[in-house]
Amino acid sequence: MEISRNFNQLSFHDASIESVKRGKDHIEVLFDFVIVAPEHPDAGGEVIELRNATVTFSHVKSERALIWYDDKSPIEHPNTEAPVNEVMHGTHKEDYFHFDGFWQPNDWSEWYIYTDIFFVNGRPTKVTRTAF
Repeated sequence: MEISRNFNQLSFHDASIESVKRGKDHIEVLFDFVIVAPEHPDAGGEVIELRNATVTFSHVKSERALIWYDDKSPIEHPNTEAPVNEVMHGTHKEDYFHFDGFWQPNDWSEWYIYTDIFFVNGRPTKVTRTAF
């Protein structure tokens, strides 16, 4: 199943980033799963779990990774290769995508990917609403 619209109707909560591959102007991120909300136009009213979901961001202008070692201000992330391990939120704003979550158990991280084009590919599995 391929999805290329309504990013904010996808849930990345508790998803793990398995790998990150970078090209000249794209970034491919492999997640263990991505949840498609029933309100998403491609979901047909069902909750769908995309297993081994690859999210490809194309025409990437830049990216930025930050880490919070305290609650005052973030610093540049020391591991920009894969700055978030366990994702809590994934959102799309005007011209960037934002992920936040844990890099290490006590290290909160943020990852900004500056583009507005994405594609998600994964193996779909229907999930009962009670599980969602």
